[in-house]
Amino acid sequence: MRILFLSPTLPFPLTDGGRIRVFNLLKQIALKNDVTLLALETQSTDKNSIAHVEQLGVKVHLVEYASTLPPFSVKTFFSALFKRQPITVARYDVPVYRRKFKELLTTETFDIVHYEMFHTAQFHTETDLPGVLSLQNVDSAIWQRLQGETRNLFYKCAYWSQTRAFQRYERVLSPKFDVVTCTSEVDAAVFERYCAEDTVNVIPNGVDVTHFSPDHASEDAAHLIYIGSMDWYPNEDAARFFAEEILPQIQKDIPDAKFTIVGGNPSERVQRLTDMEGVVVTGRVPEIKPYFSEATVFVVPLRIGSGTRLKILEALAMGKAVVSTTVGAEGLALRDGEEILIADEPDTFADAVTRLLTDRELRQKIGTNGRVRVEQDYDWRSIAERLHSVYESLLS
Repeated sequence: MRILFLSPTLPFPLTDGGRIRVFNLLKQIALKNDVTLLALETQSTDKNSIAHVEQLGVKVHLVEYASTLPPFSVKTFFSALFKRQPITVARYDVPVYRRKFKELLTTETFDIVHYEMFHTAQFHTETDLPGVLSLQNVDSAIWQRLQGETRNLFYKCAYWSQTRAFQRYERVLSPKFDVVTCTSEVDAAVFERYCAEDTVNVIPNGVDVTHFSPDHASEDAAHLIYIGSMDWYPNEDAARFFAEEILPQIQKDIPDAKFTIVGGNPSERVQRLTDMEGVVVTGRVPEIKPYFSEATVFVVPLRIGSGTRLKILEALAMGKAVVSTTVGAEGLALRDGEEILIADEPDTFADAVTRLLTDRELRQKIGTNGRVRVEQDYDWRSIAERLHSVYESLLS
């Protein structure tokens, strides 16, 4: 099949869950298909990263726009208001990207267009080719949770407006595609309310089980790790929640417990956490695997989010015991007490972490069971086969 894959970003380096997902799906579907990627330049390093994607057998077109997208502007705000778009989608309504899309449709032949997230879905009007809308989470749910977490009236109103805007997009735009894919049954249930019967499919997040394999040789004593892009507010909130409300309770029983926050672009509020006893903030690192290896316990204290967490699958693939909130583990078919520990309140979360730090047998059991589960259900190779089947059924 000849597939045109639209992505809002170049999926390399693998610095966040969205890029990891797109890179691994491209890696697998390019083994059997002729894949062309159209991506927007959003980082100054993007041109140097093209070769990493091309080595997968993917033809890459990078639209030069800016070294970084502006986080917000008055023009973007009024454009979103006029077009009734979410602001985060309006930022990617870039004329040069649309022109390049139309040019590719004119000069080359494709069977299917894959639209990654609503950021690119807005360009679907340019062609009648069969379209697959791939969604990594339910955006309206993220904004609704943000609205519930803040006490600032201005932000509460702003988050409410984005919740409504995404709810409209989910209701009006998603039915215009031949197929919609989601990362979990929880997310799929949202879009099944709006889309035709049997058009919503679950394509889970996954993990490269050959790259991420059990490694306890460099495991550090009482070392707690959290990984995520620290310019994404839900990750910032999770890091602060753990450092300020959970870690001190753990340190009452285990004084030498330390917490490392791994991820690029940490905000000033995250950086200030290093003033606390036992907290380390690394910033962007070239490779996250060594940090997984060092972890005694991997923590996912997320209170805001949607979709499913790649970081949990990667930690489990490395045989690490994981403690997560319900939101963090949402959408993953993991058994509490067997493959993961789930806790939402600061005291119960601290108790779960302490149990794992002090009970080696329990820690090994959770890590081993988690590794078995990801091998069975979350290998990128089998997940990409499901996406490939979606493409085939669409054409047939």
